[in-house]
Amino acid sequence: MAEPSPSPEPAASLSTSAAKTATQAAASGAAKVVAWKTVTLATAAALGLGGGGYYMNRDMSARAQLTEAEQKASALEDRAKKSELATEDLRAQLDQSKAEAQKAAALSLQLEQARAQLSKTQDVADAEKKALEKKLADQQLQLEKLKATAGVSGEDAKLEEELKKKLADKDVLISRLKDQLKVTVASEILFPSGSAELSPEGVDVLRKVAAAINKSQDEVRVEGHTDNVPIAPVLAQYYPTNWELSTARAAVAVRTLEATGMVPASRLSAVGFGDSRPLAPNDNSEGQAKNRRVEIVFTPVRSVK
Repeated sequence: MAEPSPSPEPAASLSTSAAKTATQAAASGAAKVVAWKTVTLATAAALGLGGGGYYMNRDMSARAQLTEAEQKASALEDRAKKSELATEDLRAQLDQSKAEAQKAAALSLQLEQARAQLSKTQDVADAEKKALEKKLADQQLQLEKLKATAGVSGEDAKLEEELKKKLADKDVLISRLKDQLKVTVASEILFPSGSAELSPEGVDVLRKVAAAINKSQDEVRVEGHTDNVPIAPVLAQYYPTNWELSTARAAVAVRTLEATGMVPASRLSAVGFGDSRPLAPNDNSEGQAKNRRVEIVFTPVRSVK
């Protein structure tokens, strides 16, 4: 007789129990592991060797380094911004300097052009000034000539004409400078050589001059002139130098005009110049003869204002 087959339930129960047991074992092992880790972490934390202490210190150090790095980065960023601003400022200054340099160059060019124009204008002005000065000088000369011509009154013209007629046959020169009439008589006609005594011919000449003087109201100045030949020893006791001789001859001529021609003394004057005002060089006899002379100068009376 066959034996009945065993019931499966016990096997299932065993399997379930085994499973429970395994589960419990696993749970116990896991709990042990967790407990061990907890103890280990707690111990490490208490000792500062890991977990809470080590990682915390490392984290804090990292954070400190990160903060320091961030601060440095921020400082560098600030410096970069400042450097950028400074660079922009320098660029602006450079642009301004370039603009000012361009303005200065333009002003310098304008200045040079102005100088050139001024120099050209100055040259033109100088040329015009010279032309005007020459024109003015020419006009002044013409005016002087006109004044000299206009200044000669009818009476003076008659006086000049009369003197020319009366002294035409004598070695006498009659000239006019502006309003002055001058009668130049060679000393040889009036005085013997080295003497201040009038010759007969000299008296005749002065008489004719006196007649002309009395027909005018001019003042008359008689000037004595000599050459540069020293006075001879024989005459030196009377006329030590040519100054004395020329003055004596002028004085004698004035006295003769007053005495023989009845010319008022108030209109007469005498002066001696010696050899100080020669007409020609004294290095030859012809020049010396020209320098030995008596000049009778007629000058209109100036009215006192």
